[in-house]
Amino acid sequence: MSATWSRRILVIGSLTGLLMMPATSSAFSLTDLFGSKTTEAVAENPLASLLSTQLGVTPEQAAGGAGALLSAATSQLSGSQATELAKMIPGAEALTGSLPPGIGALLGNMETINKIFAALGMDASMVSQFVPVVLQFLGNQGASAGLLQSLGNIWAPAAQ
Repeated sequence: MSATWSRRILVIGSLTGLLMMPATSSAFSLTDLFGSKTTEAVAENPLASLLSTQLGVTPEQAAGGAGALLSAATSQLSGSQATELAKMIPGAEALTGSLPPGIGALLGNMETINKIFAALGMDASMVSQFVPVVLQFLGNQGASAGLLQSLGNIWAPAAQ
């Protein structure tokens, strides 16, 4: 087995163990979960800054929540809509890139987003507060009605 596959298995196994923890477990910082490059992603990301300011969450929680939502969206969007989404959020790749390798595949399941929010010290109900802020941000950036509708459909199960 190659070293790359061994690392992927280790990361996915560790993440799976983390996500299986009860929601009452103590919160982790985004740096604990995803590494130190997240700090830079948050400092320069307008979406993470907006979420932090409007929702009263820490910058790390804002970046982690946004990264989880964006990863779930890009794994489910068509090519043109995924490209449009990437263009709408400056630094989006830094938010999603700060997630562990292999998590994108797990984020097709909206329950996983709720568990990531819980691991970041936020109640899963915070997803329903993140979604409208992200959609409004994207609308202000000029996102098409089709993209906004698709995102609303993708994120609806987690936002309930």
